[in-house]
Amino acid sequence: MIFPPKAKLRLFLFLILLSFLECTNPLTPSYEFKEGIIYIDGFIGTTEGSSYVNITESDVALYYRNIFVSGASVFFVNDATGERVALVEEDFKYIPQDNNFKGAVGDKWYLEASLPNGKTYFSEVETINPSVPIKAISAAFNDELEFSEDYGDYIPGHEVLISFDDPPNQDNYYYWRNKTYDKARICQVCVESKFRDGDCVPDENVEYYTYWCESDCWQIDYGDNINIFSDRFSNGTTTSSLPIAQIPLTRKTKVLVEIQQFALTPKAYEYYRAIKDLVDNNGGFNAPLPATLIGNIFNPEDPDEFVLGRFTAASAFTQSIMIDRTTVEASPIENEIVPRPEPPSTGPGPSYLYAPCDESRHRTSIQPEGWID
Repeated sequence: MIFPPKAKLRLFLFLILLSFLECTNPLTPSYEFKEGIIYIDGFIGTTEGSSYVNITESDVALYYRNIFVSGASVFFVNDATGERVALVEEDFKYIPQDNNFKGAVGDKWYLEASLPNGKTYFSEVETINPSVPIKAISAAFNDELEFSEDYGDYIPGHEVLISFDDPPNQDNYYYWRNKTYDKARICQVCVESKFRDGDCVPDENVEYYTYWCESDCWQIDYGDNINIFSDRFSNGTTTSSLPIAQIPLTRKTKVLVEIQQFALTPKAYEYYRAIKDLVDNNGGFNAPLPATLIGNIFNPEDPDEFVLGRFTAASAFTQSIMIDRTTVEASPIENEIVPRPEPPSTGPGPSYLYAPCDESRHRTSIQPEGWID
């Protein structure tokens, strides 16, 4: 079960009003788009880097869209110990200030978010349940991996498949996320500028210059698809070769794919299933969102306020696989930047050819576990 979460700055929020007609007539939904509705998407995982909070607000000035809410004070709060984990803004998300933060099985967490408008929102308490191990992992190339609306065609790439033994005599709900690592050659591109003292300094005589990475550097990308699965019809059995991630052929490089298999609560699973149904049946996130997306987040000062979104805490089992894309015959879907190094200095001054691999959510100089040169 897959949905592409392309909700970044584009979720369209609403209140559903149903017109109840005579029983011989079909039920016709009507939609009223509202401004100022808050959407909060929060997640705590048991692996480093898997926890985040996204806060947006609906806006209908020109068209329906969701705008990232900056300047909020956001915390994960441990319900048992009172520990408060502060989050900071990065790349239109709030992430833990401590990069090493991760939850643990049995922890009970809730979310607290105070917005610049003075409103404070809380979530219900979420308990982290044990995860199920991945038994085997493989990858298969497909010339027509999936249809891309951005490209208007089917794009090539690899599908990642896993096998696992589902525990018997209990209901299990699975949720997968993925991210990829591949080596970057260019660490800085300066358009109409030159790289000096850690910044691109404007220079109207320059079209653009590229700067090589001064050390090993890995580009980190995050999967656009989320997969969920219920063991309703497979309880206690082995699930084999289940496709759970799609890795488009963005670049013809070696790539390390990291799969995180999370254990969801029943309520969390139903929430994600509602999103999947929305995308499958209503043309993606350009369609109105159903009322079932009002999750476990609330405003204690205004219990009648609609707050869309959900806070989820889940444990993860992580498994990685190296994929060699250098021998694939298909063409990558992204055009690589043509290197244009800055000409070497003709005088006594230094030459500028390199830029550092700045640590961020999308780049690291630390070799990821499982990487094979």
